[in-house]
Amino acid sequence: MAHPNRLKNAHILVFGGTSGIGFAVASLALSNNARVTISGSTQEKVDSKVALLRSIYPSLPAERVTGYALNLADTQNLEENLKEFFEKVTNGGQNKVNHVAFTAGDALRIASIPEITFDQIYPAFHVRFAAPVIIAKLLSTGKYMPQSPDSSLTLTAGVNVQKPRPGWAVVAASGAAIEGLARGLAVDLAPIRVNTVSPGAIDTELLRGATGNLGEDVKNDLWKRLTLTGRIGRPEDAAEAYAWFMRDGFATGTRAETNGGRLLKD
Repeated sequence: MAHPNRLKNAHILVFGGTSGIGFAVASLALSNNARVTISGSTQEKVDSKVALLRSIYPSLPAERVTGYALNLADTQNLEENLKEFFEKVTNGGQNKVNHVAFTAGDALRIASIPEITFDQIYPAFHVRFAAPVIIAKLLSTGKYMPQSPDSSLTLTAGVNVQKPRPGWAVVAASGAAIEGLARGLAVDLAPIRVNTVSPGAIDTELLRGATGNLGEDVKNDLWKRLTLTGRIGRPEDAAEAYAWFMRDGFATGTRAETNGGRLLKD
């Protein structure tokens, strides 16, 4: 029996699919003949990335990839906005999503513990933690995702949970909360599977913004010192971890690490 392509014709929704790891997940899904919907902060950016994905896979019908803007930072209207978003994505529940990959996240500028203020703590949890909770609530209704072990929700944490760098205590706590949330949701949403990907340093727009003041030689030396692979990770590397969780119908409540051996370095 030939090994099945488990992503073929699956409907895959990628939050944060306009850049970095999310864009790579969307591209990987299309390469497996999936149907893809991406979200981003502005419709202009979403439309641009949808057009780019269509140009990368010109043999696929244009309707294979669509996208909608969504402001996940609007916590006051988060549930209402997400419900309206899922209604559009699934055409009122008629075209359910089979897999959700949550890679969205805003740039975090959190001070070290001696300088941190109360108002700097909660932004670390707004998009990365609160939004997945409401997404899970909507998926639990059965309207937007089949209640099956062939369905999955994959969240994103980070290597700082296991090995925090100085000054990143709050970010590490946010990632740990996401991992705990995923395990709890794996129980609450069963048989839908819920897992977490924990990336290390990946060459994304977000990381480039955080290290923009460093020269290329300095950054290359940093990645050599922090990884066993001697280089920074690529978005398409990390995308494979999300694909594993979509494909493996027996994986739930667990974590995939893609960090170049960061945890084994001094």
